[in-house]
Amino acid sequence: MKYPKDVTDAVELIWGEGMLSPGGPEKVAQMLEGIDLSGRRVLDIGSGLGGIDVLLAATHGAAAVIGIDVEPQLIRSARDLAARKGLAGRVTFQLVVPGKLPFEDASFDLVFSKDAMMHIADKRALYLEVLRVIKPGGWFIAADWLWSEGAAESGVVQAWLSKSQPGFAFTTPAAARQALVDAGFAEPKVTDLRYELQQATRKEVALLKGPLRQKLAKIVGSEIAEGRFASAKDRQAALDSGDLIPCHLRGRRLS
Repeated sequence: MKYPKDVTDAVELIWGEGMLSPGGPEKVAQMLEGIDLSGRRVLDIGSGLGGIDVLLAATHGAAAVIGIDVEPQLIRSARDLAARKGLAGRVTFQLVVPGKLPFEDASFDLVFSKDAMMHIADKRALYLEVLRVIKPGGWFIAADWLWSEGAAESGVVQAWLSKSQPGFAFTTPAAARQALVDAGFAEPKVTDLRYELQQATRKEVALLKGPLRQKLAKIVGSEIAEGRFASAKDRQAALDSGDLIPCHLRGRRLS
């Protein structure tokens, strides 16, 4: 999925500096509930603009955070953000290609990902790679967009997808949990977060109904601003229908 600068400018205007999706500090804290990152080494898959990685280090105390992404322009923006925040030594970013993770076995205490894995079709293969690079006793924590059994035939979902950039690869919550089990994770958990994302999307739609859309149009052009508004409304319909199911995923490597 491509993220040209006009798209990232539009998203940051809505969700804040360094963020490509809803949910900033509060969401990260919620995802990390019960996990102490002090002195830990963290991998962030799909690091985007780098805002999450800055939080993992500056707020949650990770000793080292490595963010990986497949988009060169996002890596550049994330590096700039880390430098501006004085974290270039602790928060680094690496351009990767899809497939095997370029790290040794048992390299990280935590593998984290937020709203990026819906671009990866083979969940079991992905989870196997994640498990491989986690140290024994470490955790995998992610937020992912999943969907219902009948979502592929859902008119509201297809209406939203038609206004979104291509490249989504959804699965169901049950299938995601089974893929975690098949990969070898202990304590697998998939938690439905539709209500939270419904609230966040309603906020986005409300903001874009007002002066923010005009402000956005001045920055990125009216076509992109109107497209963002239309996509947000269709995403709201897909969430309200129950066919689009954002979830938190957790699993642990025991040995």
